[in-house]
Amino acid sequence: MNSNPVAVYGLGNMGYLVAQRVAKQFKVKVADLDTVQVQNARAAFAAIPIVDTQDVADVRTVVLCLPTPAASRHVLGQIAPHLPPDAIVIETSTVNPDDIHTCQQLLTPFGLRIIDASILAGVSQMEAGTATLLLGGEEEDISAVQAVLDAIAEKQIHFGPLATGAAAKVINNAVAHAVMVVVAEAGALATATGVDCNKLIALLADPQMGLHRPLTHRYAERVVSGNYEGGMPLDAARKDSTLVLELAQSKGVPLFAIQGSHSAYEIASAAGYGREDYAAVAKVWADWGKPTVPVK
Repeated sequence: MNSNPVAVYGLGNMGYLVAQRVAKQFKVKVADLDTVQVQNARAAFAAIPIVDTQDVADVRTVVLCLPTPAASRHVLGQIAPHLPPDAIVIETSTVNPDDIHTCQQLLTPFGLRIIDASILAGVSQMEAGTATLLLGGEEEDISAVQAVLDAIAEKQIHFGPLATGAAAKVINNAVAHAVMVVVAEAGALATATGVDCNKLIALLADPQMGLHRPLTHRYAERVVSGNYEGGMPLDAARKDSTLVLELAQSKGVPLFAIQGSHSAYEIASAAGYGREDYAAVAKVWADWGKPTVPVK
């Protein structure tokens, strides 16, 4: 048991499990507006309730797992003047990069540092120890709290400078949520046309088919390298997109994500990319001055 205390703010469904995991390696101090959760943590893994800002005077690592960016700012505003000047804050909450930088500005005058360690997992994965942390921040700061990070989750991906882990989490969630709408639309179309949904799932899950290839082949191999020669022409993809819109209209199935994505193919075709591989739809964003891959 490491004698250096770790403070965990936020004992919601995820935060409670984070505190529980940290408590296996460290003495843990906890705080939450829900006093019942605080008492549960005290009984379950000997957590020490934080009742006053002076209670963090010996805490060199603070873990935030809070529901909103405003909550993180509020907590840090209260405790920053009372933390040791070499303390490091680990922000595990799902927030935007600007929120991380705002917290950094709040901490810097007190000699405090922050890293982002967004949790990529559901509650069951955290409980099972299979969660992943998406890290952003200085390597020396991450190294300083590595033992705490390891206690939370062994699998970690360091994306780079401060706030890049938070950005990766938000982007990952955005993809998952958008794909959920696309899949729901596909399921509605399947039902309307008599397609067996279980067989459709198997088709889309095939590594060579619908869900995988746009990422593993077209983005990873074509967009990243700027190689749009050969392959399925963008105009052919645009034609297929038109077909599904016609099918949905004939069956009375409303489309939102698929309808919206069709617009990008129309724009790319009008820009003259029709004979290139349909991964060239990514050029639409480059034309707007928003590069689709980092400039090397």
